[in-house]
Amino acid sequence: MEEAVKLNEAFNSFTKASRSLEVYYEKLSDKVRSLTAEVEMKNAQLNELQNHHRRNLRLIAMGEMAASIVHEIRSPLCSIELYSSMLSNDLKGSKHSDMANGISTGIKSLNNILTNMLFFAKPQKPSMQDININDALEESLKILAPLIDIRGITLVKDNSDVIISGDIELLKQVMMNILLNAVQAMPQGGELKVYKEEGENYIAFAVRDQGRGIDIDNIERIFDPFFSTKDKGTGLGLTIAHKIMQSHNGFIKAERNRDRGSTFRLYFPKKGVADKRAGRNQPVNE
Repeated sequence: MEEAVKLNEAFNSFTKASRSLEVYYEKLSDKVRSLTAEVEMKNAQLNELQNHHRRNLRLIAMGEMAASIVHEIRSPLCSIELYSSMLSNDLKGSKHSDMANGISTGIKSLNNILTNMLFFAKPQKPSMQDININDALEESLKILAPLIDIRGITLVKDNSDVIISGDIELLKQVMMNILLNAVQAMPQGGELKVYKEEGENYIAFAVRDQGRGIDIDNIERIFDPFFSTKDKGTGLGLTIAHKIMQSHNGFIKAERNRDRGSTFRLYFPKKGVADKRAGRNQPVNE
């Protein structure tokens, strides 16, 4: 009888120990899962920082080359533009007038491309002040309104005001580029959605289209200089937008939607965060 009692006590002790081990194992498993998720997140952040670094190195090299090319081409181009304008005036009213005007138009188009290249090559120096980013959005949409109407695009937007520290003229250029890409991606119409997202340290403007969507292989390349999927694109628009966002201690992210189309997000640090980061010149990367 005594042996049975001892055996029962031993069995109970073993059961308690087994349960304690199960509880400890579950806690250990949770800790491992938590650490694994943290490592994966850190690896993703590290990969993104490495991508930013590689892109910046390419931008520096391409910027130096672009500045040199622009300098070499612009001098003779100014002379050609002057003479073509004089020729156009002399031939006004003649049968060759259209040809002369075509020369002038072509030179102006080329000069505009060179201006974009120079803008890309020069480091951005924004005039920072408190602005409502929604003003830049509204002005850009106003310019694009005829194209949006012609294509039968339905615009859905968030009209709430957001105050950040930035250069509104430069940010208009960013907004215009992102919105124009979205509109051009929907030649048959669709929904263009503009909305904001807010985190602890950042605020983001998202532009979501229902176009063909960015090819997965091109996601990391679309911000590279001179890369374009358009037949007539210069490949500088998104590069310039990327540099402007960097000068505001922010950045751009692009992704292919699960259903259709693409979403571009413009990330800006909140005012308090922006003031702290300004001295370190580090982009917010949540």
